[in-house]
Formats: sequence, C-alpha cells, structure tokens
Amino acid sequence: MARSFSSLFFKAAKKISKLQRAALRMAAPKTARKRTVSARKAAVAAGHAAKAAKAAKVASTTAPRSAVAPSLGSGRWEASRQFADGTGRSLAFSRYTPVSAPASGMPLVVMLHGCRQTSAAFARGSRMNQWADAGSFMVLYPQQSMARQVQRCWRWFQPDDDHGGAEADLIAALIRTEVERHGLDPERVYVAGLSAGAGMAALVALRHPALIAALAMHSGPVVGDAHNAASGVSTMRRGSIKPLLPLLESVADPAVFQLGMPALILQGQLDPAVAPRNARQLFEQFRALNIPRPDDMPVERVLGLGTEKAYRRVDMLRGRKTVLRLCEITRLEHAWSGGDASVKYHARGGPDASALVWRFFQGQRRIAAGRADQEQVAS
Repeated sequence: MARSFSSLFFKAAKKISKLQRAALRMAAPKTARKRTVSARKAAVAAGHAAKAAKAAKVASTTAPRSAVAPSLGSGRWEASRQFADGTGRSLAFSRYTPVSAPASGMPLVVMLHGCRQTSAAFARGSRMNQWADAGSFMVLYPQQSMARQVQRCWRWFQPDDDHGGAEADLIAALIRTEVERHGLDPERVYVAGLSAGAGMAALVALRHPALIAALAMHSGPVVGDAHNAASGVSTMRRGSIKPLLPLLESVADPAVFQLGMPALILQGQLDPAVAPRNARQLFEQFRALNIPRPDDMPVERVLGLGTEKAYRRVDMLRGRKTVLRLCEITRLEHAWSGGDASVKYHARGGPDASALVWRFFQGQRRIAAGRADQEQVAS
C-alpha cells in the first residue's frame, strides 16, 4: 500500500512539473523561446562531444597493441600465390615488391616461417618488408602446407629426398622461377628462416649452393642430426652429441665445400625451445665450410651492453670479409629478435634481426662459375 501511494505521488509531481514548464514556454516571447531551445541544443551537443572525446582518450590508452594491424610495407604485397614444379608438387607463397625501384636487377631474400606461422604473420612480425623498401630488394615468403605437416613445420628433421629434401628442392625451384620471371640478380639470392624455417633454410642453401649467396638462421637446430620428429625434438633440446662435420656432409651437396656458404646465426640465450648449444654447433659446422685455415681466430664484441638489445657477436673473416657471424642475444627467448611483439613468436626486445640479416646479406654475392674463372684468369 505504501508503495502504491508513493508511486501515485511521484507521477502527480512529474505531471505538475511538466504543466509548469509548458506554461512558462507559452508566456515567454517567441525569440526568447528560440534562443532557449538553441542554447539547450548547443549544450546537449557539447556534452555529447565531450563524452566522445573522453571515450576516445580512454580507448587510445587502453587498447591492446594487437588491435592495430602491423604493416606489410608500402610496396606491393601479393598473398596466397601458387607455384607448381611440373612434377605434381606445389607450394603456396607470398611476394613483396618494394615501390622504390623496378624489380629487374633486384636482390632476392627468401623468408621461411617457423611452426604454427603463416607467410603473412612472418612478414608482419619480422618487418622484413620495411627493410625491402629501404634496401630495394624483393622478398618471397613460401608457406608450408598443413597437408604436409599439420603444424606448418618445415620438415628439416627428415632431410631425406622424400620429405625435407623434397621441400628444399621445391623452394629452390620456386626461387629459380622467380629470379627468371622478374629479372632478379642471380648473384644476390639469400635465404633466412626462424626455428623450423631456419632448419629448412640451411637445407635449401646446402643442397643448392650455386643458387644461394648467403644464409641466415634464427633459433635454428644443428644441421643433419635429426632424421624423424622425435629426434628433431631431441636435437632442439640439447643439440648434437655426434661429430659435426659428418652431419653436415650427410645433407649437403659436395659442391658447397668448394663454394662455401656465408652464414649468419642468431640465437636467444633464454630460448626454452631450441637450446643455445645448437647455435654454437652451427657456428662450428659453417666454420668448417667457410674458413680454410682452422687456426684463424674469431673476432668477438659485446654490443648494447646493459640494455634490452645486448648481444655477443662472434665473426669469422676470410681476408677482410665476414663470412660467418654468430649473434648470441642475451635476453631473448624463442622469438624473432626486435620484431613486432603483437605477432606470436616475435619479440620487441633484442637487436632488430631483420636489420642484422639484411646488413650481413649486403656483403655477400654468389659469383657464377664462369665469371669466377674469368676473374681468376684476369688476376
């Protein structure tokens, strides 16, 4: 009963208030009423604008980094293309062409993603396309098929001709086709990869040394140790306990021992997936390939000491040219160093791995056999 009475009271009061406002409007001059309505509308609009500005400010400070899509560069991104080698094997890939120069005569960098990644994710996370804009080179991003490997892992851990070796040969066939189609510089073709992509990059380079001018492996396994998925996991966790040079010989074209293969190795020292020992063993494997004098000593430096970008750099030189470089990144786990952290398997901390890769590649060139003979005669 009390609730009914209270409800009737407030309804009556509301009606009386409404009648009073109507009477006042009728008594006021017409122009005054217009000014009052205009002022009221302006006040309401100003209130809405203030609320919108406040909401925008809150959104800008609280929105997660992943809400903003990472850039794929200012050039031409062509996704989900298909390549077939004429034997029934096919490969999906994406292509990035910078706008800074015509494709003809450009260098080519081939980027191989890790497990559970796609070509687009690797491009966004590594930001290699931005370096392509600056350095005027084309980038190819082959993508592993889930039909071949359910987690999109390149099968570096099965380096035989029917599995990982076949994938490496298919990637090499794609590279040759793209170089010819776009008139790219055949002496400046490079391959880089992350994790499983690093293992596959090594297979491509070692099986096709006349095609690849230099190689970069980020968080990659020692070469030749694994021959199935189980032994691949073991290799990642502890490196190899076998002699290193025979492992290399078991998967490489013999020509690589005459041609050499310049290599950059990057490894996070806090990596829980790929033990840092792998990087040191890769260094010894590629030292045997590139340095004819085993007594040559490495040149060591520590860069960025005391910062999140700190790393130890170890170089091996042939003459004045660095042909082998190891970068041990102090605070990095299993991720592409200095990348876009909003993309999985890429870390904001550490030096910019894409910059390190491109700068190393710039100093390398694969001179064709005929031209090398001419230069030797001329000298």
